[in-house]
Amino acid sequence: MKDLVVLKGQKAVTTSLRVADVFRKRHDNVLEAIRGLLKNKGTQQMFEESSYINPQNKQKYPMFYMNRDGYTLLAMGFNGKRALSFKLKYIEAFNKMEKFIKQRNAISIDSGLEHEKLAYKREWLIEMRKQNVNKAHELRNQDVKLYLELGKVADDYQRPRMATDFRNEAIRAMSALPVGARREYSATEIGNMIGVSPIAIGKWANKLGVKRDADMSYRDHDGAWRYFPEALKVFQDNALEIQDDDLGL
Repeated sequence: MKDLVVLKGQKAVTTSLRVADVFRKRHDNVLEAIRGLLKNKGTQQMFEESSYINPQNKQKYPMFYMNRDGYTLLAMGFNGKRALSFKLKYIEAFNKMEKFIKQRNAISIDSGLEHEKLAYKREWLIEMRKQNVNKAHELRNQDVKLYLELGKVADDYQRPRMATDFRNEAIRAMSALPVGARREYSATEIGNMIGVSPIAIGKWANKLGVKRDADMSYRDHDGAWRYFPEALKVFQDNALEIQDDDLGL
């Protein structure tokens, strides 16, 4: 299953040819489906028309490049257990390529950098490695969010089995902690544990200094606070006071 997703410029993409090959579809049928999707203006940024040379007759034929969103929209129409398996492999391939692009951009070094800047870059990379656990959580959370979104799209297309499969994948991703990762909690989860609102958790996280301690919390790419078990213990130790405050006592 090599090269499901390729690098084009700074973007992770696949092609209509590769999709047709993987899902065992006629390429002209895949092209027809894409052109049907392009009738909606909201899809214009998802597909890029191009061409390829047929090695047998040396003739030029049309094809399309597509990003993750374009692939996801197109693949919604493919059914069956085999189709689901390849949809998930494609999602994994897109994730890996997009992660590679981010890492490559992060460690690209200008050959003209001065010694001090190189030293700073090294320190920055060391710090990034320290944050790998948090990033692993973020990637897992992104996968969960994507599977849930795919489930909603499947609902819109009235594909209940496919929707269930995607939601089951979300549950599996949610329960599978990355290697070396710590459990983390949202404000809503902690609030439910001690019987207060998420707003109260955010307020007391500030009061107790939880948000100032990187060993207890961090802010994800959406700006939401995530809390580690060390933070949960602090909240539990102060549960009565937090509950009274939340009730206005």
